[in-house]
Amino acid sequence: MVALLAIVYVLLIVCRRKTGATNQRGIGVGPVPATRSSSPGASVNISSLGDAFTYKQILEATGEFSDVNLIKNGHSGDFFRGILEDANPIVIKKIDLRSSVKKEAYMLELELFSKVSHPRLVPLLGHCLENENEKFLIYKYMPNGDLSSSLFKKSDADDDSLQSLDWITRLKIAIGAAEGLSFLHHECTPPFVHRDIRASSILLDDKFEVRLGSLSEVCVQEGDTHQNRITRLLRLPQTSDLGSSGMPNATCAYDVYCFGKVLLELVTGKLGISSSTDATMKEWLEATLPYISIYDKELVTNIVDPSLIIDEDLLEEVWAMAIVARSCLNPKPARRPLMRYILKALENPLKVVRDEHMSSARLRTTSSRGSWNAALFGSWRQSSSDVAAMPPVPSQKAERANSFKQSGTTGSQESGQNEEGNGHLSSNRRHSKEIYPEPLNVQDVVRDNED
Repeated sequence: MVALLAIVYVLLIVCRRKTGATNQRGIGVGPVPATRSSSPGASVNISSLGDAFTYKQILEATGEFSDVNLIKNGHSGDFFRGILEDANPIVIKKIDLRSSVKKEAYMLELELFSKVSHPRLVPLLGHCLENENEKFLIYKYMPNGDLSSSLFKKSDADDDSLQSLDWITRLKIAIGAAEGLSFLHHECTPPFVHRDIRASSILLDDKFEVRLGSLSEVCVQEGDTHQNRITRLLRLPQTSDLGSSGMPNATCAYDVYCFGKVLLELVTGKLGISSSTDATMKEWLEATLPYISIYDKELVTNIVDPSLIIDEDLLEEVWAMAIVARSCLNPKPARRPLMRYILKALENPLKVVRDEHMSSARLRTTSSRGSWNAALFGSWRQSSSDVAAMPPVPSQKAERANSFKQSGTTGSQESGQNEEGNGHLSSNRRHSKEIYPEPLNVQDVVRDNED
């Protein structure tokens, strides 16, 4: 027992020294409390929050907050379109500080913007803090709105038909969002958790470059990372991952899970996946994930958005993104890939599906623990090994085949036969709840120092 305590003591000292060195190298952003305990008197560098606007300028820009300019009523404030005197479009968030929830979210967002800046975060142009109970934050206007509204849009005002984003743009959006999350998780010290990743929080400029919005929920990752590491080494039981409110704690693994749902939305074209947690959506996910297999590319054609026109090479990219999405949805948070590995995979989608380890060794872990490919796919051995080939999804199967005919690719039309021939897929099918659980346990075991 004495020897065990001595080992624990030594490990704690080593961890603290290592963390101290990391803090000196990393971006010293300082802590933004996850407990939302900030007060209006908290120290915030106002000069880093952009230009100061007068209340009169805000009224003129929004037409005195005309309903015509109202974008949405958000949980952290009301968003309005605005036009400055120089004709530049902006978005203004109106925050009522008499609401304790909005007040706390406002302070968290102020602290974040005063400490970090990155091209993948929505630009804060300025602020108006004149009124005691009403504050305003001014953001750069995003011409293409958010992903939830841009995935399908009317082709023109006189036509009710919807035009969907092409695959190249969807992949670009996925990479951009991953870059933003990778910055928060791995380039900030301590790591930040977004906590509200969904299609509506992924904003798009005029060139469909991503800017992460909904930043009022961002906070420092919760938990004692030293204790987590010691617990893993000694195989001690973990404590509950639920906070006192019953909601998931703020962890990077939770962001990864939510990002996996966004990727599925891009692959399938199924609107609302990333923002819904109701029973119907859970059932849809349970029925969809079995079509994502590392052994059979043709299976994924049953769930791919039928509006996509893609050739064989692009189909492999779609397949790769689907595989990454399923890895993000691993039932065990500690086995979900880190965002930096997810980013690498999305930047190299063909390597994901063509890697020699995949064909010769069925994605077994390589000797290099720092390999992003090994880190990404290690989870498949535990929770997603082989799944049954399900009957085709009726609503999408025929349309998907049509899409491939138009693009000159016919391989997907044979998927029904291929599915029947893959006997090894049906032998190890797992229960649906093992495939897709809700993220109630979201403790992110820190693995950053394992590289």
